[in-house]
Amino acid sequence: MRKAFVIFFWGILVAAVASLFVFANQKQQEVTCPEFVIAITNDGPHQLISEQYIRQQITHAGYRIKGQRIADIRAGEIQELLRKNPFIRSANITIGVNGSVKANIIQRQPLIRVFTETGRQFYIDSEGVIMPVNADFTARVVIANGHIPDVSSKSESNGNKEVKPEKNLHPALKKVFLTARAVKQDAFSEALTEQIYINATGEIELIPKLGNHTILLGDTTLLNDKLNNLKLFYKQGIRNDAWNKYVMINLKFRDQVVCSKSTQYGTI
Repeated sequence: MRKAFVIFFWGILVAAVASLFVFANQKQQEVTCPEFVIAITNDGPHQLISEQYIRQQITHAGYRIKGQRIADIRAGEIQELLRKNPFIRSANITIGVNGSVKANIIQRQPLIRVFTETGRQFYIDSEGVIMPVNADFTARVVIANGHIPDVSSKSESNGNKEVKPEKNLHPALKKVFLTARAVKQDAFSEALTEQIYINATGEIELIPKLGNHTILLGDTTLLNDKLNNLKLFYKQGIRNDAWNKYVMINLKFRDQVVCSKSTQYGTI
């Protein structure tokens, strides 16, 4: 008897809580949204989107938020709209108890700006996702050009979220991405590098900000070791007055730095 009473009591309590929740939810659906807040998280120095840009995107898609009943606000559709934006890494729409709506957005971080052989250009972000160039906002990042084929300017996805976006890059773009990422991860290399160039044989070259020489990396194997060797060479093997004597610093070979001087100075 006592056991039956306990079960009955908890059943009544659960039913009451559920009813209260449904009532509160229905009541909130009738609340008018007093404000729409946009919070953009940008973990880097490059701004590609703004609050005004987000509001315009939502408005142009035909959605209204502020001043609308919560029941009439299609939060799920707006969230999906924002998630499809190529400049946005993640977006979540939340609705407060008082009816205020908030969009929490994390912006993608451009890593490199790519120019193909035909002159088309786009960014690749820090995760390997391709983004279009935004005419309103310019990111000052390393440029990659040269013999880069005019491949798709969209990252191909197989639908598997566990696969890193970089895995879906065209081989030519993956080469550029891996090089840019290695350069970005080393403060010295990042400060030194002006441009990444893919030569006629498909090998990777760096164009430094100082001097008239190029730095030949070859392929993407042992990139960190190659950049470390370059750092040691600059710090220990080259004098400040010798910047313009070299035409090529070759790092293709493991644990070697092979330099070529201009014909004016001979070769080493």
